[in-house]
Parts: sequence; C-alpha cells; structure tokens
Amino acid sequence: MAEVPAAAPPVQATPNSLREVVASRELANLTGPIGSGKSRLAAGLGPVSLLDLDRPGALERLPTALAEYTPAPLVVDSADDDRALAALEPLRLRPPGSGRPVLVISRRSLLARPGWADTGVAVVETGPWPDARIGRLATEARVTDARCRELIVRLAAGNPLIADAACRAVHAGAPPTAAGAVADGAAREIVERLSRERPAGPWQHALVRLATVWSADEELLDADPELFDTLAGLSPVVPTELGLALAEPFRGVIELAHRWRRPAAHRGAWARALTHRKKLLADEPAADRRSRLTEGIIALADDDAVRETMFPISVTRDVIHTATPDDADAIGTLMRQWARQGGLDTRWTDRLVERWLVDDPASFQLIRDGGDRIIGLTNTQQVTERTVNCVEPLLQQHTDRLLGRPRGTGGWLLGAAYCPDRGAHAHLLRGLLRQVIMGGLLLTVSTPNPDYQRLLRGLRFQRHGTTTDDVYRCGRKPEIFSQDFGSAALPDWTERLARTAGMRGDPRPTGQEVARALADIAAPARLAESPLLSSPRPRTVAELRADLLEAVRRLADSEVREEAEAGWILQHYYLGRPRTHQRLAQQLHISRATYFRRLRHGLDLVGGGLAAERSVP
Repeated sequence: MAEVPAAAPPVQATPNSLREVVASRELANLTGPIGSGKSRLAAGLGPVSLLDLDRPGALERLPTALAEYTPAPLVVDSADDDRALAALEPLRLRPPGSGRPVLVISRRSLLARPGWADTGVAVVETGPWPDARIGRLATEARVTDARCRELIVRLAAGNPLIADAACRAVHAGAPPTAAGAVADGAAREIVERLSRERPAGPWQHALVRLATVWSADEELLDADPELFDTLAGLSPVVPTELGLALAEPFRGVIELAHRWRRPAAHRGAWARALTHRKKLLADEPAADRRSRLTEGIIALADDDAVRETMFPISVTRDVIHTATPDDADAIGTLMRQWARQGGLDTRWTDRLVERWLVDDPASFQLIRDGGDRIIGLTNTQQVTERTVNCVEPLLQQHTDRLLGRPRGTGGWLLGAAYCPDRGAHAHLLRGLLRQVIMGGLLLTVSTPNPDYQRLLRGLRFQRHGTTTDDVYRCGRKPEIFSQDFGSAALPDWTERLARTAGMRGDPRPTGQEVARALADIAAPARLAESPLLSSPRPRTVAELRADLLEAVRRLADSEVREEAEAGWILQHYYLGRPRTHQRLAQQLHISRATYFRRLRHGLDLVGGGLAAERSVP
C-alpha cells in the first residue's frame, strides 16, 4: 500500500499555488469563508471535471465520478452540509494511489471534520481580497460615488460576495449615510447561503442575536443545547473564550443590518448582554477570563470611535510578537511612518525611539502579517523610577502624580501605537488592553492625535489635561489620559462604559415594546429579541412570556372598568383568535377613539408593571 503523505500546513490560495497543489497531490481541499471566491479560483484551473453538490442529482453522480480512473482532476464544489460529507466517505477511505486527483471545495477545512486528519489532504486557504481589489470591483459595478465605494470597501472587508451585494444596494438607492441599509441585502444573502448548510430554522434568529452581542454563551443566547450546537456547526461560527462568535466580516454586516432594521430589539439585546457580562465579571476570579469579559463589555460600547477603532468590520490573521534587537530597523521605519502620519517632528521621534530601544527593545509589541512582514507596533513603557527619563518628556507636569501609585501596583505608559491595517490595529489595541486588565495595571496615554483622544474619551478614561509643552513639535499639545485596571477600580470603569452601551434614558418599557412582545408571544425566536428581556431585570424568554400573560390576566380581572376593558382588548387582540380592532370595538360597544385609548392605556399599564418589578437578590 502506498504511504499517505503527511498533512502540510495550509497554503495561501493563489491561482499558481492552487495549480501546484492539485498537480502534486491526489487529494486537495480549497477552503474559505462564504463568498470568498473559491469557485471562481477553481475555475481558473483549466480543463477539469466539475461536480457542484448544490445542483440537483450531483450527490447521486458523485460515486461514479470518484470511481473513474483518469488523470483529469475532479473538482467537488459545495461540500458543506452533512449529506455532502457523507457522500465523500468513499474518498476519505480510498487507499492512496487508487483514484483520480480530487479537489474538494468547502467553507471549513476537511481537517476540522472527523476522520480526515490521516488522509494526507493538502489544504489551500482563500484569504480576503485587498481593499484596492474590492474598490475596483465597486468601480466595475459602476458605483461612481466615492463615499459609496468607501463604504462598500469597509463593509466587505475583502469579501467579494458582500461587496457585490453592497453594490446592488447602492444601485437600488441606499445612500452612503445609511450603512445599515447597504448591509441589509448582504446580511440576507449570508443567511440564505448558510441555509445550504442547515435547513432554515430557529438558528437564523439566534445567529442575528449572536452577531449583535459580539460573542455569546448558551445562557446569553437563551438557547437550548441543540440550538447552540447547530450554531456551532455553521461554517463562519467560531469558539471563543466567551462562547461562540460569528467571524468577520459576517458579524459586522449582520449586526449593522439588525441595528438598522430593529433598533429597539438591537438595544435590548445589548442591554441584556451587558447585564450578563457584568454579573459574570463580578463573580470571576481568573484574571484572563476577567480581561475577556471586560473586552466583551467594551464591544458593546455605543460610541463610534470605540466601535470603528477597536471592533472594525475587518479580517485579521496577524500574530503579535515581542520585539528583539534584530527588529530595530523595522521599528524605526514604522515609527517614522507614525510620525509623518500625525504631523510629528521625525527627528524628535527618532531620538525618542533610540532611547526606547536602548532601554528595553521588548517594550515594543510587533504585529506581523501572514508572512513575516512587520506591519504595526505598540510601545509601552513601564512607569517606574528607573524609566522616568523616558516617561517624563511625555507626561511632564503629570509625571509625579502618575508615578505615585501604591508600591507593587505598577503601571504602563502607552508611548506609541501604529498600524495602517484597521483589523491588525484593533488586534494590537485590544491585546494591549487585555494585558493591562489581566495585570490590574494603570495604563496612561500621552497623545496629540485627535483620533486617539476621541477613542480614549469613548473608553471613559480619566483625562488629566495637556502637557506644558508641544512635546512632538506638531502644533498640538498631547492630552494625558489614564485608567486604573485594578480590581477595585474595574467595576466603576465598566459601569461608565455600560452607560455608553445603550443603557441610557428611562428604563420604563414603552407601550410599543410591550405591543411587539405580545405580538411575538407565540414565536420564541422573535420574542428573544425583545428589549423587555432586560427591563428592569434579566429574564429568559419563558419568564417574559409568563410575566406578560400574567400582567394581561390581572388587568382583565381589575375592578376598575377602564383597566378591565384594556385587559380584555389585549387578551382578545394579541392572545386570542385573529380579529380586527373595528370588530373588537363593536363587541365592547365603544367608539373607535375610546377603544384605542383603552388599548394604549393597557399597554402602558403592562409596561409600568414590568418596570415596577425589582430584582430578587
């Protein structure tokens, strides 16, 4: 028996790399997210036999096609659902050297499926298209407005399917100021394509909730184990420390469309997620888990600067490393780019960088692309008496106060952060925040950059004012911000963040929210999006349903005539067999005006009853 070749690391897909793999291996797997151009790439292989398992009758023809002994490669597309994978069992089990070359196209790697690890399959992965290529796609689609093209590039994050759907939305009249409307068509197409992996069902509503709250465990989704497992089996859903998450750009597009379509439901999902994470954070002793929960709270901050900088719709596979002395030239190049971008004096910046590199090269964290190219960095100086000569020029009159923390608590000064790639930049900043949160450290930032100043205000850092001098010789004095991430200060900071995450204004449920919940009372998937789930306390869907039914029953049993009539209307319009408002008004022998006053009064009373409840300790 021929020896099975060892599985090699995944290869980045290009037309040439794909041809080389197909020509040299009996079994290859082209994998990548929905709409990433896999089929288009395989079409460039030349003369091959193609079998798309989404087409009628393809599954029945697959055994014959696999059994043909010919040197011509067979391309098997759409190998994503359970039936397709079951049909590929003969391919998985065949001995090496006993059949034709086969290229399987799937959204998830075959190596993620049971039993494929020892088949010697060579995996080729598609990556996101460069922004410039997405921009050309929009131009070729005759999108002439520069603002629309910029929005399409931002939403697509390298995915041609999303770009194509966004172009169509623009041509249908969606303006560049309505990003949710542009995202809406792409969101519907993503869900429709996922229906080829799993038949339509409750997972579709759960997927929207998952995208909205950034990541979620079974409890936050209010999902039974079967539904949670169904979500976990979808190709763009990945496990994280906080549960499941939907990979970018699919998460960002679906969340944006949901915010546009159902803003009240979106706000309710955020409020419930915040309540859930704050409760977990209060009881969590492990530092790494606390840092992830805090990151999950930041992800819900309703601040444009925080969302666009820390959680952009962007794909990143980049890896963060600690710098070594050998990285000095690359660091110097990037820091000069940082200085020029911010209008800073490059000569002063060069001297500053030299001092940082001499004192501690490891103060730089570097991010590399899929290869070995350094594309971004952060520099953090430990704030101690030993580093005062590096710290004082950036903090000036604030140095003594920020150095004067209790012994042993430590602190860092963020001296610089730079990366032109928005996804990698966010990866760097979030990694830095997780690190200081885990260490319970004080993070201080001295920056003349208006964008970073907006970000730090959005993150609710404490602002200490400006330095005395124009430190960077750029015509702007740096502003000094700090935040203590010690265990005593963290709860107060997360509370300040929560106030920017949709938990503003009157907590009393509105009549409109009550009406929507009553209309959805027989549809748990839709009721799960109700803002009432977190007003005034967290509830499960079952608990909200029971509370609403009980509130309407009490209202109908009231001894006050107006309240009893309002309860009767709610019972018969929302909970009984379908009848029109006009018919119900006739049955009550009241005018239409009085009828609608009773209806609104009843909805307000039910909402007031929910708001009057208090959480049980």
